Amino acid sequence: MKTLLKTCVWVAAAWLSVGCDRVLDTSLELSGENRSQLEAVITHYAGEPEKQEAAKFLIRNMKRHYTADCPYMDTYYELTDSLQRDTNVAVSALKVIYDSIYTPQRFAGIKRTPDLKAVRSDFLISHIDAAFEAWKSPWAKDLTFDEFCEYILPYRVGHERLELWRDLYKETYAPLVQPLLHQQVDSVYEVIMRRIIGNRYFTPSYVPDLRPSSLLHLRYGSCPSFVAMGAYLYRSIGVPVACDFTPNWTNHAMGHNWLSIISEGKTYPIMPGSAVAFGQHIAHNSYHLSKAYRQLFGETGGLIKDEENVPALFSDPHIVDVTDQYIQTVDVNLPDCFPQAHAPRYAYLGVFDAQNWKIVAYGKRRGKGYRFERMAPGAVYLPMYYSEGSTASAYYPIKVDEDGGLHVLKPDTARLRSVKLYRKFMDLFPRIWLNNFAGSRFVFSRDASFRRADTIRVDTLAECNFQTVVLGKPYRYMKFIPVAKTGGNIAEIRLYDKQGKQVKGKIIGNFHPKEPDDVMQAMGMAFDGNVLSCSRTDGKQKDAWLGLDLGKAVELSKLVYLPRNDDNFIREGELYELFYWDKGWRSLGQKTGDGERQCLVYDNVPENALLLLRNLSKGKEERIFTYEGGKQVWW
Repeated sequence: MKTLLKTCVWVAAAWLSVGCDRVLDTSLELSGENRSQLEAVITHYAGEPEKQEAAKFLIRNMKRHYTADCPYMDTYYELTDSLQRDTNVAVSALKVIYDSIYTPQRFAGIKRTPDLKAVRSDFLISHIDAAFEAWKSPWAKDLTFDEFCEYILPYRVGHERLELWRDLYKETYAPLVQPLLHQQVDSVYEVIMRRIIGNRYFTPSYVPDLRPSSLLHLRYGSCPSFVAMGAYLYRSIGVPVACDFTPNWTNHAMGHNWLSIISEGKTYPIMPGSAVAFGQHIAHNSYHLSKAYRQLFGETGGLIKDEENVPALFSDPHIVDVTDQYIQTVDVNLPDCFPQAHAPRYAYLGVFDAQNWKIVAYGKRRGKGYRFERMAPGAVYLPMYYSEGSTASAYYPIKVDEDGGLHVLKPDTARLRSVKLYRKFMDLFPRIWLNNFAGSRFVFSRDASFRRADTIRVDTLAECNFQTVVLGKPYRYMKFIPVAKTGGNIAEIRLYDKQGKQVKGKIIGNFHPKEPDDVMQAMGMAFDGNVLSCSRTDGKQKDAWLGLDLGKAVELSKLVYLPRNDDNFIREGELYELFYWDKGWRSLGQKTGDGERQCLVYDNVPENALLLLRNLSKGKEERIFTYEGGKQVWW
């Protein structure tokens, strides 16, 4: 039996070796005139079998790696380098500058240069030697060879212009890291985290990846840019990292990229430029994973290997599913689906993005339904079919419970009910602003000393919209006093006399804002009539206050105030339309916002429906919700 087992292992190893050699031969054939350069690397390591195998790993998996470049890139690099290095340029100014740089015309004529046809022998040898030196670090020395190949060895992260970046990053961060050689990797992270200060900026998809040297001093950029910078940094000092992403959050628009440190077989998600505790980047995020995928340098064949007509995500041979390394997952068994003439082998689950459903996972057919493995619970998904770039509903939306149980959101049009809607969109930030606002005070007095004053304390607010307080007394002075160290976050303060006319006054106070530098301008945002601007402090001030001096005592009828908000509450005079999902969005009619009630009432809503409220007058932020217990429940 032992002899048979050894024989099977030997045959399997031999088959794998032959298979790898065939892949290597294919890569060399595709390299064309550059073949001699790649073969020179293999020959160079003839006496070092482990380095030779590392070289073969890189060459075998080069086929789909390339550099994206265009004539404007040199200018783009020069602009980026100067902007990132100049710490005197304010972040608000950087945004304006980058908006002017990122015009599609500038990045026209992008050319792809395959690595197989461009990578030179000296470049690859230098990278391999430096990577093996990094493998000796205390944080990487226990990696297996396969782990080393994915988390330390790769010479590129995306489609950036190739550079010898390892020494550049290592020398830059050596003074920080050298004293930590006997520390755990979390200590290394803490030190580096304090060094890198990041400000997020969305980079259009048509803009090619920045080269490593341009990312070295990055302080303003997209999440993928910070991930790439972090990958270069950590790999250069021998900390193994993986580049992971989610195609879309379950409860918010867009997806996300982040970096994960691999230590002792565990995954610790981080975000370079973000001051979050070690390994807590996903756990402490208000947005929830739908799926987590890992971008590898090596090829694995793709998530779906036996079907060609699939979304690009699932045919990408460099992608693997790592969702269960981040969250407790469930397997979703969809027992039924809408009938098809020819039932597809695969179906997909989508989550709601800003306007549409975006596919994030696949499931294989089981009987009349499908099975979706390693899914995030506590979310709403739409089962979907896919064919040649088009999608269609495969079933009604499903709400997945924590234990994997399904609640099918099939609207019951025979049972209608009344709903009150206060918002078209909700995420964590309005909740944070409301929580910070609770405990704030408005203080009114007839004299500047405020010896005899009336205080209105703000308790917990249910909605982030206009709040009205009846006054009915004469006052000259008003103070708004936020909770210490909360930032203030007041968007609007309006005072009205007994005739209902808004009363103006001289702005007074002591706010210490971050930006702008003009204190009076910063405090004036609470009185400018713009619901999206707000007066706020630097978040450190304990005794902050701002207010008005009306010049004389005026009998005030009411105070109207608005906490910091996202302008997604129901606005007076704006046109809204409510939809429910039934194989597509079905309208329940249009209504105009009422400034007094600040809510919309619909009496014709099907029970058990998935809903969506759109503002037809302005704005793009929308979020699906159900109506449960008399409230909007957001998904």
